[in-house]
Amino acid sequence: MTKDELISQTPSTTEGAKDSTYTDNGGEPGTSYVSNNNQGAFMGFLKQLVTFSGDLSSLTCPSFLLNGISLLEYSVHWCDFPKVLGAIANETDHAQRMRRVAAWFVSTLYGSYYERVATKKTGEKKPFNPILGEQFHAKWVNDEIGETTIVCEQVSHHPPVSALYLENPKLGIFGSGHFCQQSKFKGTTLKVAQEGRMTLRFRDSDEVYCFTLPELNICSVLSGKPFLEMRGQTWIRSNKGYTAEFDWHTKPWLHGEYHKFDARIFKDVVASAGTSTTGSSVSSFFSFGGSNSSCNNNNNNNERELLFKISGKWMDSSTITNVKTGEQEIFFDVNAQPKEHMIVTPIEQQSDLESRKVWLKVAEAIKKGDYDIATKEKTAIEEHQRALRRERKANGVEWTPKLFQYYDDEDDKSPEADAKACYTYLRKLQPTVNTGSWIYINSPHIAGLPNSSSVRSSSNSIQQK
Repeated sequence: MTKDELISQTPSTTEGAKDSTYTDNGGEPGTSYVSNNNQGAFMGFLKQLVTFSGDLSSLTCPSFLLNGISLLEYSVHWCDFPKVLGAIANETDHAQRMRRVAAWFVSTLYGSYYERVATKKTGEKKPFNPILGEQFHAKWVNDEIGETTIVCEQVSHHPPVSALYLENPKLGIFGSGHFCQQSKFKGTTLKVAQEGRMTLRFRDSDEVYCFTLPELNICSVLSGKPFLEMRGQTWIRSNKGYTAEFDWHTKPWLHGEYHKFDARIFKDVVASAGTSTTGSSVSSFFSFGGSNSSCNNNNNNNERELLFKISGKWMDSSTITNVKTGEQEIFFDVNAQPKEHMIVTPIEQQSDLESRKVWLKVAEAIKKGDYDIATKEKTAIEEHQRALRRERKANGVEWTPKLFQYYDDEDDKSPEADAKACYTYLRKLQPTVNTGSWIYINSPHIAGLPNSSSVRSSSNSIQQK
């Protein structure tokens, strides 16, 4: 089937698109977000989409396909459930703490990849591409665990890299991360690879937890009812010798369910007399795991011990089983507790670089359905950014982020040196984890340190794999 034939079979709302129902099981939403008035423009965009060969972040998207939110703001979903984050701080046992860290990671997925479609019952729309230097600040206040804050900055535009920092002083937890989405259209699906990492730390402990990021499928694009599926594998690795491995399952072609996953938590054990795989050694335990790992792994392996098995739906509920005792309990249930209310400074008090102020006029026009005005305002923002880029180039000025610094993993003086072994391990499993970290300049573990000799400009933030 040619691409033109593929597009010609795209359902039109005027012809009665498939009346599927978006339930708690996920899947295609029941309502297309493409109105009758926008059908022509939508078909034109699809023709561009299926013939475009590069990264789709550079493709101009019609305003009626935008959701009115900056991609930078998506970082807040790391803090949707601060109490789940708090449960990590309350654990002192390494195995139980890894379990809590894994549950926190799963808690971030509902808001990141499911909630927008579930609540609106229409397709997933595209966020704004953040401008260079754009910022987002928010906090969550809870009487029990105190205040959780997040700081975000767009540290690169080409490629588009978003950096984030979260902290809860009362819990003594903080962490930095960054992500870069690279998307391509294949068949009838948008394939999204997420480069980057997340590192979680503690003020009163030398424990470090390192995360890789999931790959995504954006399905049902041609019907105007897109929704997200997670695919492939991700990992969490601690410097105490614990690993969580996740398998994200897409729905099989003819049967099965959406959004299922399974996971395992392992502990490194002695590989040979007097030698432990815990710590900086990678080669001794790397042979077990990776792209061929599965729930069939058992603790007969002399390098790792399987502690827990996890299964369920990442956008709903999941269970965890203690392998040794057989005891089973709820791992994470998104319906068991409400999301904490996010507090954002009123727009009139925000700086000109903060997301909601940057995109205010565009978002308001989209909300009103005035897509001509939205396009005009969006174009004005983009042209202004291009003018600033030309001005910097003419003056020989290199732009640098205000809130984050980049540290290469190979820099011996990097404050991230204690995470190097973890990321060396993870990079062999998932190369998109990159070779360095964007760190908040006021992060407790670098406060007072001089700038690293390997701090790089934002344009070089994504390293070659």
